[in-house]
Amino acid sequence: MWLIPSWAIGVAIIVIAASIPKTVRLLLQSRVNRAPPSGLSDAEISQIREGLEDIQRRLGDLEEQVDFTERLLAKQREGGGQRLAPPRTG
Repeated sequence: MWLIPSWAIGVAIIVIAASIPKTVRLLLQSRVNRAPPSGLSDAEISQIREGLEDIQRRLGDLEEQVDFTERLLAKQREGGGQRLAPPRTG
């Protein structure tokens, strides 16, 4: 009967464990490198791009608003008790 030494089983496990990340990486790269389905027309692709640009612009505006708010809050903390006026309704 064939008896496999315990060290050989350990080496096999290490080799398999070391090859798993490389295999997964190759599989993911092959999915990323595949061309997108060509079912979209040029007009649809253009519309998607415009929508993406609009989202990016809006995200930039939100980042600026958050920065401004952070500066106001930092100024309030440094001011030693000065309060911001409540928001105006209407």
